[in-house]
Amino acid sequence: MSYRLIKDLIAYKIKFGSGFEKELRKIITLSNCSEQELLDLKEQEFIKQFRNAFENSKFYKNLYQSHGITIDSVKTISDAGKLPIIDKTIVKKNSSDILTKSKLTVFKAYSSGTTGTPLQVYRDFSSTIKEYAYGHFFQQKHGYHLGDPVVSLRGVLDRNTVSYFDKSNNVLYISSFHLGADEIGTIHKMITDFQPKVIKAYPSSMHIFATELYKANLELNIPLAFTSSEVLHDFQREIVEKVFNTKIFDWYGNAEQTVAFGQFEDSFYHEFPLYSHTEFQDSHLITTGFINSAFPLIRYKVDDIIQLVPTSNGSCVVLKIEGRDDDYVILKDGQRIGRLDLAFKKINQLLAAQIIQEKAGEIKVNLVPDKGFSKVECMQIEQNLRALLGSGCLIKFEKIETWELIRSSRGKFNLVVSKIEKK
Repeated sequence: MSYRLIKDLIAYKIKFGSGFEKELRKIITLSNCSEQELLDLKEQEFIKQFRNAFENSKFYKNLYQSHGITIDSVKTISDAGKLPIIDKTIVKKNSSDILTKSKLTVFKAYSSGTTGTPLQVYRDFSSTIKEYAYGHFFQQKHGYHLGDPVVSLRGVLDRNTVSYFDKSNNVLYISSFHLGADEIGTIHKMITDFQPKVIKAYPSSMHIFATELYKANLELNIPLAFTSSEVLHDFQREIVEKVFNTKIFDWYGNAEQTVAFGQFEDSFYHEFPLYSHTEFQDSHLITTGFINSAFPLIRYKVDDIIQLVPTSNGSCVVLKIEGRDDDYVILKDGQRIGRLDLAFKKINQLLAAQIIQEKAGEIKVNLVPDKGFSKVECMQIEQNLRALLGSGCLIKFEKIETWELIRSSRGKFNLVVSKIEKK
């Protein structure tokens, strides 16, 4: 037995062992609770996390005392509004003091922000197992079961390795660095022979792969597709579902472990029972995580702009993840314009697009055209952008290949790539 196989088996036993099974059973039980039962349990968890933070975290004790808050100030979940909102900047400055236990019992994790240095957070073994359990619960609801054949495009492999088969998990890993036209036929055959039930990937990696298959007149048959870690754009979903003959279900979460929503058959994102408490304020989620007691984040503002379902009556049912606060274009007068994916909706013969900005009031729009793309489509995109950015913004267009789309060091895609220093 090879060293790598032994390593995979050990990792599998740790990841999906008795602790995982216990948490999964708990989530399944919670999913069958009544709305009132869940509200009562959520209130208990909120108070428990607040008291944990107040008693064991240097940061929270100082923060709350400076606001005149005592340990008895929060008696119900309706008292949440008494507590100050914290954000990424505050967490970045105080990460060590937020901890409620020794650093010897936790490990570091990082968010993958689009600007600046990533946010460092902490997790313990318990929160990690709970995260796995919630993720699996979501995928199981859509028909995936442990042991089903999976193709993964999650940035696990480097440039030197095209593929790797993890026998213990029945997962075929494909490197996102080898999705170009020269290797697409080999990878297509490899996946076809494997006959996967599921593909898991960053939206951008899945989109690049689907685009290259489409240009080579190839397709796959993979019943389920799960995406996460990036905003899933409509143009990405359209070509992936067409080329893979699949249905995408998107997962929305964060490295901070304060929010988890899953997309279901109604196309809406629904939160999972007792993962967190979510409030909605100014198009953002204010979140309190329940699964990580070692690094509690209470009333933490998430960067992403969220659009709720109009009929959700105040409950957090999400229609669309619009993108991050910093996914915007800056005009000459300093005004910031976001939600620019609207400019590319319903544009025929367009495989992908990306906006590059190096100077205020000017943008370059990189387009990956399909065979029938013409000046008509280009004029429509410009007209759509003018409606959003105004007549004073200089817009240049450039046609590129899929592999020329700019991605982060972790292989992630952003619709807007700004090279302007943001203050």
